[in-house]
Amino acid sequence: MQRLLYSAGQGGYLKKDITTKDLLSNCDVFADIANVNLFGGEQVISPEDLMAVPLESSYKDMDGKHHRLFRDTFMQVKKLGGCIAFIGFENQVDINRVMPVRDMGYTYTSYAKQVREIVARNNTEKHSAYTKVLHEEQKLMPIATFVLYFGEEEWKEPLSLMDILDIPEHEKEFWNGLIQDYQIHVIHMAGQSEDVRAKYRSDYGVIADYLAYYKDKNQLEDYWKHENRHLIHVEHVLDMLEAFSDDKRFREIKEQYIESSNKEERDNMCLLLDMCEERGIERGIERGMEQKAKSIAKNLLNVLEITTIAEVTGLSVQEVEQLKE
Repeated sequence: MQRLLYSAGQGGYLKKDITTKDLLSNCDVFADIANVNLFGGEQVISPEDLMAVPLESSYKDMDGKHHRLFRDTFMQVKKLGGCIAFIGFENQVDINRVMPVRDMGYTYTSYAKQVREIVARNNTEKHSAYTKVLHEEQKLMPIATFVLYFGEEEWKEPLSLMDILDIPEHEKEFWNGLIQDYQIHVIHMAGQSEDVRAKYRSDYGVIADYLAYYKDKNQLEDYWKHENRHLIHVEHVLDMLEAFSDDKRFREIKEQYIESSNKEERDNMCLLLDMCEERGIERGIERGMEQKAKSIAKNLLNVLEITTIAEVTGLSVQEVEQLKE
């Protein structure tokens, strides 16, 4: 039984980015990815602990001009390590040589926003800290950002600001005491081990398995035959699979799923793929019948009137006329 396999085209970066954001915007998926990759599968964060926050932040440059930054996925965690915190995931399909600077920008603007909100609240309550900006008891909520890297090549560097500074290797120890090095956290999502993938509880597990198997068509085909995970975010999963495989059949499955009256019975990948295959068989039968009708019509062109041939074969008058050409 032929299943959907990896297609050579990888699709556009933008499409991959958007579909990944859509899937990760679901709290259960976000929590699952965090728990597996940050806490070894321990259920530290629950979906109920998460709250989506605005992805847009802004900063003012040296010329006084305002600029906007947009995070990929950003959630507030109500309870993490004894406090309220924020976790951000930034998606990368390719290695980005300035990721430490980008990460610094996201972190700075997020902390700056907290400061502005506290200052505004203080001013409203007539409780300004003046030049101190914040009162001693007023603290900021911690922010942790992680780069989810979906590329094949190993991301060896940059892993810190020092990696992209024009400093001779033998002089880096000298500079370590003079500048603050900024580390980034990169999680390689493509090709994760079976032990890691087994820890996923959400729909993302299907994506993780696909990324691990897509290079081996036989292995991927066997996986599709036995994958019975029940999906919650069916459309988001299919969108992401289409983006990463560049296989339009996933879009077709999505369209069929949307039209299906029994969505609850079509919520696992095995049945979704069967639905696609069934539709393919139906279309094959339809095409075969159409070809047979055209063959019969062609043999009757010199015997019957065109309108009569159309009525007998079920073809349109226009289709019969085209057979004469």
